[in-house]
Amino acid sequence: MMKILEFIEKRANYLALFLCFTFFLSAFFTVHGKFWEGLKFSGLALTSDEVSHIPAGYYYLKTRQYFINAEHPPLIKDIAAFPLLFLNPNLPQIPEHLKYENIQWDFGSSFLFRSGNDPDQITFFARTSVLLFNTILLYLVFIFIKKIFGAKVALISLFIFVFSPNVIAHSPLVTFDVPLSFLSILSIFSFSLFLKNLTENKKYLNYFFSSVIFTALSLLTKFQAIFLVFSLFVGGLIFILFKNRSFWLKYLTHFIYFGISVVLIIGFWHGFQTMNMGVKGLLHQIGYSYPSEWPQIGKKILNKIVSLNCFILNGIVEYLVGLMMMVSRVAGAWQATYFMGNVYGSEGAGPLYFPVLFFTKETLGFLISLLLVIILALIKFLKDGSLKQKIMQSFKNPFFSISFVFILVYSLFSLTMRLNIGIRHIFPLTFLLYVIVANGIKNLNKKFSYLFTLLLAFHFLSFLITYPYFLSYYNILGGGKWEGYKIATDSNYDWGGQDVKRLAKWIKENKIEKIYGHIFSNVDLKYYLGDSYEHFNIRYQDLPPKGSLIVVSAFELQNVNYDKGLPLEKKYFQLEKNLIARIGTTMFVFKVE
Repeated sequence: MMKILEFIEKRANYLALFLCFTFFLSAFFTVHGKFWEGLKFSGLALTSDEVSHIPAGYYYLKTRQYFINAEHPPLIKDIAAFPLLFLNPNLPQIPEHLKYENIQWDFGSSFLFRSGNDPDQITFFARTSVLLFNTILLYLVFIFIKKIFGAKVALISLFIFVFSPNVIAHSPLVTFDVPLSFLSILSIFSFSLFLKNLTENKKYLNYFFSSVIFTALSLLTKFQAIFLVFSLFVGGLIFILFKNRSFWLKYLTHFIYFGISVVLIIGFWHGFQTMNMGVKGLLHQIGYSYPSEWPQIGKKILNKIVSLNCFILNGIVEYLVGLMMMVSRVAGAWQATYFMGNVYGSEGAGPLYFPVLFFTKETLGFLISLLLVIILALIKFLKDGSLKQKIMQSFKNPFFSISFVFILVYSLFSLTMRLNIGIRHIFPLTFLLYVIVANGIKNLNKKFSYLFTLLLAFHFLSFLITYPYFLSYYNILGGGKWEGYKIATDSNYDWGGQDVKRLAKWIKENKIEKIYGHIFSNVDLKYYLGDSYEHFNIRYQDLPPKGSLIVVSAFELQNVNYDKGLPLEKKYFQLEKNLIARIGTTMFVFKVE
């Protein structure tokens, strides 16, 4: 493998472009399918979150108001909505008494399905725009890895990213976890290069500014990027203390400049989208989003700042409003979560949730590579010399110091978080591990290089056998794409009925006149399934007449079957032997006997 990499090292940039193009096409056809045959029955239907995210972005750009889906920052929603400005779809009118409220689900459904717009055309351009952005970020990640670790590591990292089922699954969706992860890595890389050059008295301003930009964009993508900022500061401080303590004051001064710059970018970006909200609207948002258990002096300060009606200050306050909404949501964990044969509520699924998903939803090729890299690194680390000296030497590397803190902080947050809805929430960790594994492979001898070549081939094979059902991917340990729903559902497997279009095509081709459905989705199911579809919920209704067809999505199937408060006659277990079809990976069609 090393000889092959040496041969192609000189052509690394061209190969990276080819891999990124492969990445774009794989993800594009995964979500859009045979789009040239018609968008309504091809590709993936809107996931539940996209029903809110896409309309929200268009609403921001058209109205300069930020009342819809304010619990998430705007960057990705803006990128998704930008091409829609050229389509100029109709915006639904919001009633006067609701104009300050976060009516995201009703507004999103109305915009997509009840305002004379084409929801599939809107989704096509929004998703393609986000996918293009993620592809550009992926190439930038390659450039920075090459700058820090060399072309070999950069190419191995890129290979792991491009053929990861999880990365392919989420990259074309109008959601935030993939761009957050790419931007976080770019921020860590830039900040590491800034610190290295700062302590070596080299030119560092270009890396300082790039770290400001990538960090600001991370914070404008998802609020979890707050942990990134903390990790940059603490990791950077540890590096300075181990490398050269005489730079500590210079470092603190530059970090203050860094923080101010990031806040100004956030204030400007949010300020642009709050221009037409007015003081009254902002005050209303603060009123309903400010946590009641927090000191009321904070609320008064925010109200005072808003009363100044300053463009950038309003943007900063709007960012804080969203942050408060996110904190309340994570603390409340208002969602039923199926995990390993149990359904959990606000208590969460427990600390095993993310570790189990990591070991069942990452490819075995990558997991074994990670294990071997850790073992080989430990052997090398402990083999010669003083352990204390080696630890000190490791913290003299800015990338190691920041990554160590980032992994520690993000892991602690993830393990204690009660909002357990998908492995996507730990993508910033797993993406960083992809780079660490690639770096660990770099200098292995011939015997081990052949082994890792085989493991990376298995990683690629997982990609091939999963297409196009990447969202439902589980490895063999987790039951594969067909049985993985028995581990966990939601965005791990069935994210709001992504197979609705496939179901609609099946109903049309089989000329089904009547079908009952219990489907987790925020789309207008009648739009896709027609008048043959009738909503059904076994919790509250008796089974329909004999001979009837019932389609149940994996999310609802598991949440009903493993609800300990329901008797057996109110569960779908009774229909297991009557399964007559499976649409995509997530739709189960039963016949009542």
